[in-house]
Amino acid sequence: MEVVACVLKKQQKILISNRPPDKDFSGFYEFPGGKVQIGEYMLEALRREIFEELGVNIKLNKTYYLKSFRISQNTKKISLNFFICLGWTGKIINKEKQEIEWILPAQFNKYDFLKSNKEFIKYLSSFIFPPTN
Repeated sequence: MEVVACVLKKQQKILISNRPPDKDFSGFYEFPGGKVQIGEYMLEALRREIFEELGVNIKLNKTYYLKSFRISQNTKKISLNFFICLGWTGKIINKEKQEIEWILPAQFNKYDFLKSNKEFIKYLSSFIFPPTN
């Protein structure tokens, strides 16, 4: 199964959201995104998922691939594909009744993230937003 997720970045902050009460792993935080449908390109899926969850249209010319991770969840093999988005149109809203927050990368440890996102957070924290001295 292919999954896409997006790091929406505004100034030095990143948007995170928690999983709504009606979904598996409710309450855990993650990056917005979702499943790639059959016959759909990853960027098409990312654009669709971000609109469905947040009501904005990402600008594809300001969206960049970051990294993929493969995980096993029970009997499923999942490919998590992460992108960073530096531009979009519209106002971000929580269309799925999820909590959304803009955080600094140094605040990741204050939130309970899905286990599948933890390796990506390490990557993001060290390579994309390295600590400042």
